Amino acid sequence: MLFKREKYLKRIRPFYDADDLIKVITGVRRCGKSSLMQTIVDDLIGNGVDPDTIIYLDLDKRENRKIRTPDQLEQLIENKIKKDGLNYLFLDEVQNVTGFEDVVNGFRTDGNFSIFITGSNSYLLNGELVTKLTGRYLEFELFTLSFDEYLQFKQFFWQTD
Repeated sequence: MLFKREKYLKRIRPFYDADDLIKVITGVRRCGKSSLMQTIVDDLIGNGVDPDTIIYLDLDKRENRKIRTPDQLEQLIENKIKKDGLNYLFLDEVQNVTGFEDVVNGFRTDGNFSIFITGSNSYLLNGELVTKLTGRYLEFELFTLSFDEYLQFKQFFWQTD
């Protein structure tokens, strides 16, 4: 079970179904970007979204280590599509794929994909991303736990133990 960072979820929820915007989650290393994306997946499923419409790719995982080109990424995504209609695409550590922007833009342009990405701050925050994603994205900057969140997390941890 993951700790829900409600402060961030409240900001992102209005855009869950937005297929015209790429949701970019940025933040320093180890601040919880991947956990936040997993929490969004759990939130979607909890709200009745069919799990077959959710594609979650952790590009840091060993099984995906050979995915390094846009064509490989596109093929992997295509192979994971199970249903027509709105699909939710989560790409974690997307900077591992050189030229991922073209693939992400292509799926956004096609429509019917609500896209969420995370990656290293050094890449995602550089000025090129703005140009490469053609301005159709929203950035959600994630920080390490605030003191209030720390206290909530501590309570959450002891309740789940």
